[in-house]
Amino acid sequence: MFSQKVGASLFPFAIDLDREGSVSLTSQIYRVIRENIARGLICEGEKLPSSRGLAQTLNVSRNTVNTAYELLRAEGLVSVRAGAAPVVCKVQALSGEEAVADHPQRRSLSDRGERLSTNHRFQPLYGERGPLMQPGEPSRTLFPSELWARSLRRAARRVSGGALGYEHLSGLPVLQRVLARYLGHERGVRAKPEQVFILPTSQAALMLMTQAFADPGDLALIEEPGYLGARSAFLGAGLQVATFAPNDTLPAETPRARLIYVTPSHQYPLGTRMDMARRLELIGFARQCGAIILEDDYDSEFLFQGRPLAALQGLGAEGDVAYIGSVAKSMLPGIRLAYVVVPEDHVASLATAQRTLGAVANVHVQAALADFIDEGHYRAHLKKIREHYQRAGELLAKRLRARFGNQLGVTSPVGGLQMTVLLNAQADDVAVASRLNAKGFGVAPLSVSCMEEPRAGLVIGFSEATVSLVDRFCDALEASLNGEGF
Repeated sequence: MFSQKVGASLFPFAIDLDREGSVSLTSQIYRVIRENIARGLICEGEKLPSSRGLAQTLNVSRNTVNTAYELLRAEGLVSVRAGAAPVVCKVQALSGEEAVADHPQRRSLSDRGERLSTNHRFQPLYGERGPLMQPGEPSRTLFPSELWARSLRRAARRVSGGALGYEHLSGLPVLQRVLARYLGHERGVRAKPEQVFILPTSQAALMLMTQAFADPGDLALIEEPGYLGARSAFLGAGLQVATFAPNDTLPAETPRARLIYVTPSHQYPLGTRMDMARRLELIGFARQCGAIILEDDYDSEFLFQGRPLAALQGLGAEGDVAYIGSVAKSMLPGIRLAYVVVPEDHVASLATAQRTLGAVANVHVQAALADFIDEGHYRAHLKKIREHYQRAGELLAKRLRARFGNQLGVTSPVGGLQMTVLLNAQADDVAVASRLNAKGFGVAPLSVSCMEEPRAGLVIGFSEATVSLVDRFCDALEASLNGEGF
């Protein structure tokens, strides 16, 4: 609770956090400040406490406060500028009776709504172009805009009739055929076209499989550290979540897990590969506990040395593994196309579930992607960007080693669009990432990807790395490690 002076600001009210309740700390902070702005207890032009000061006062992470401030900014209630305390804006939408906190028409979120709206990610601030060196962000300058536009024009001419109605909600048949053939050849995936479900994002695929194969209270296993999208999907569905180290032996006593999420081709965020022995062990483990493996083939297109091992889906028996992929990294996130290869026995049921969830994709974009792959443009594009990303990753690793020596744990990336560097175990990687964010670099702290034992590090994107950009980043990182930036 606080009502004392924090930084340069004085709040005439208290924030009493319920640390045992179901409502996230971020939501509690956001709601209290929002309600007091509505009541006029915080006036236009008044400064809120700095994120550092409020986090220290409430004994929460700075990322928790930054996320609450970002929600207020998104509503137009405060303005947030790098290096300065948030300032309350002129508020009109909350004036009058609608602003009263105990208004009888006000409704709170359900428990499910609270779970789904809890942000587990580190959220960088977006400018006009977005933050620099953000992990998972592909190169926009290398995107083949003209070739993609040509495929879109062809799709606009060819798609008609039933394709524009309510048929084919699980995927345009031409794209299902193309992807089934492509994934079989490139990744060893065994699938009939009707098993390839097309969705807007890999997160939508995760949500579909989670809702269809697990009930609230069931156990899901994820890697530690691991992908926050999977954690969000599982916790949002009310599942219990336990972790396992990607390269450790699985427990001898089989837990009753329903789902096991892995990124075997290029583990996120550490960047390691799962060897064949480990893959077979994982499939056997899943069979023992009756779980389905959700294989996210993360960054498999961007391995810099040799060919990737065959997908888990092609190694297991039918129904052992659901294979998830996306073109968000190989093309651009804004294309909004992903896919999941589902067990054949559940095609009809999952098609209904997909329609119920509304997780369907635009047919013109689907037709364009099918054309883009069939014409050979996709393979050519992958070859070009793979070579570019390898050079960019090596550049970043080389200059980090030259600048920081043993101060950072730097391993050259074997693939992907990002690399993880380790900090001193006592370092506050959230604070370092926040300082970098204020300087325009959207790197992520490694600790937020951990549930059990946080590790200090930074996940750094390099898709558009150049000598000048990397040198600017090294300058900003040195200052941030020394506590400068706010």
